[in-house]
Amino acid sequence: MKKTIFLLAFLACSILLIAQAPQKMSYQAVVRDGSGKLIQNRQVGVRISVLQGSANGAVVYTETHLATTNVNGLVSLEVGGGVTSNLFSQINWANGPYFMKTETDPDGGTAY
Repeated sequence: MKKTIFLLAFLACSILLIAQAPQKMSYQAVVRDGSGKLIQNRQVGVRISVLQGSANGAVVYTETHLATTNVNGLVSLEVGGGVTSNLFSQINWANGPYFMKTETDPDGGTAY
């Protein structure tokens, strides 16, 4: 009897977890300047936008990050965890396709 109740509870929880949309996505990029030189160990400004329908579609979500590159020019961040005025979790993923646009300011500002 205990095994049956445990199994039913486990299945119910599994179904709820499967139905959840991701709240954040990992993102990594190598940042270079206009001449192709790596931007190493510096703060860079990053703006990420989610566009609906096409690569030039309507912007449904935008966030900004101030991130630091490593010795290889690599920056790692979480989409959905930046500074924003709307919620990543509010994107209706069923209305896709969606495209992600990234912009950087190698000087750490907001001149993307």
